[in-house]
Amino acid sequence: MPHLNITGLNGAFSELKRGANYALLAPLDNQLLELTRHLLTNHKDSVFLLSEQVELFFEGEGSELLFTLFEQGVLRPFHLHHNENVSKGLHFSRGVINEIKQYEQLKNSTVIVHVDSEHLVSLNEQQLGEKLKLYVALSQSKNVTLVFLMSGAYVSELRRQLLALNRCFDGLIYITQEASIRTLEYDYWCHKEGVIAGRSVNLQLHDGQLALVEVEQEADDKSQATEQDFDEDEVWLTRSAVPEGTKLPVFYKIIDDNDALFSKGLTKKSATLVFAVTRYTDLKALAKDCFSLRKKCGRRLKLVIQNVDGIIRHQDECLFLTLGVNLILYSYSEPSRLLSQIQSIQGFQFTRPLPKSIDDVLKYSENVLAKGYLSPDKFVQQVAKHSDSAANLGVSGVLVMLQLLPRIDAIHPLHLFHVKREGDIFSFADGTVYLYLHACREHDVESAIKHLFKLQVSDFFMSKNVIADHFYIQQECRRMQRHFADTEVTDFTQQLQENVSYIFDTKSADIANLNTETPEFKKVIRPISEPVKVTLKGELS
Repeated sequence: MPHLNITGLNGAFSELKRGANYALLAPLDNQLLELTRHLLTNHKDSVFLLSEQVELFFEGEGSELLFTLFEQGVLRPFHLHHNENVSKGLHFSRGVINEIKQYEQLKNSTVIVHVDSEHLVSLNEQQLGEKLKLYVALSQSKNVTLVFLMSGAYVSELRRQLLALNRCFDGLIYITQEASIRTLEYDYWCHKEGVIAGRSVNLQLHDGQLALVEVEQEADDKSQATEQDFDEDEVWLTRSAVPEGTKLPVFYKIIDDNDALFSKGLTKKSATLVFAVTRYTDLKALAKDCFSLRKKCGRRLKLVIQNVDGIIRHQDECLFLTLGVNLILYSYSEPSRLLSQIQSIQGFQFTRPLPKSIDDVLKYSENVLAKGYLSPDKFVQQVAKHSDSAANLGVSGVLVMLQLLPRIDAIHPLHLFHVKREGDIFSFADGTVYLYLHACREHDVESAIKHLFKLQVSDFFMSKNVIADHFYIQQECRRMQRHFADTEVTDFTQQLQENVSYIFDTKSADIANLNTETPEFKKVIRPISEPVKVTLKGELS
């Protein structure tokens, strides 16, 4: 009998019955692939894999398992060709089912059907229900364990539809990931002893193996009720968090700096701590302090970041929120708004899953991206890798495709791109400039391009397409990888070398060995000019 091979996971949460149907939903394909590999570990019975992107299962980390099962004759992959007009009809599903019924090994096997949520969300409840009934009949007649893998931008909407069709499924799991923590949300899950409903488990990957993250007993839970709210009304602020001379309520306490506030916070359970961020603040160190406070003091402690004159980028915001911060404020000049925002979070608890260590989060937030021009193959690798990391941290990213006007040589517009921020990369292939903007929201794309491109975009490009969802960004990367795999594409790396001249060189100049005979050091002596007498026309007589 198949089951999820996850270390420490209770049998009732991991077992899948024969003659049953299950749905696993996730925003990204990578999250589903990871869980599928744990489902197929030590799998002995036949497996039928149906997918529009069947090659996706044989790519990336952990694909060796599927290759092994394929070579042993256990895994049988089928490629589904999706056609919107055909697939809506029941005869499409009947045709797929009738084809796999020709295999004797289908009985007592596992059938995995991978579909894009976009193809199903357009169906109404009746159409979707009629389709699912065909698969329910298959699982019951052949004693098959049928697992649907559903991913894409519309997976949340599809989840609501499937909850209304619970008669067609024996289990429904929604998968999310925040930094290194994977969360399995069991909407319902039938097992031999009963039904699990409305439960969640947190998982973490260790050496390629998912393991259950034990829920730590919070410091608040150990305390008595009277002790929990003892310091609930206390608000501690650093001196620079509000303008000098601001009149504060009596229960607001001023403290010298962030370090002193951190030390004070270690003794609190439910108070509110307001840290200040200036241009001199080490954001990484402050994030570590917030994480330590959250781990030690529990979920009732309220942590607030007040941006005074520093620069908190979108990626930094996501890092703080992942590591335990409740609120980030920007209205430094309006103390009344600060008081209102602090009042609004009183009584709240931090509910996001916390990683075991801060290093598990920082590996997603480190700026290891290249910048500037990359050849198409390197561009695809970089975007796919860091789009996945950004999605797990909640950081936005956009892929912009600019189609070049006819009769314009690509090198000319490429020279006009001047990238100064790590993570912003671009490439050119097949008449299109591909531009990936890391930690950029969709509504900021126009402003970002104006900073990157010197002239009017419309003077060089006939169209612009923006992809802002990480699921579709990764799909486009896979399409590019397949499309350009056997195609010779021009690499402009050498021609664009001078485009990196704006990068600051940290090495100090070697003044002692400068050649003073070069033109820029030569002293030019000009002859003294002779005065010329000028007579105005009115002075002539």
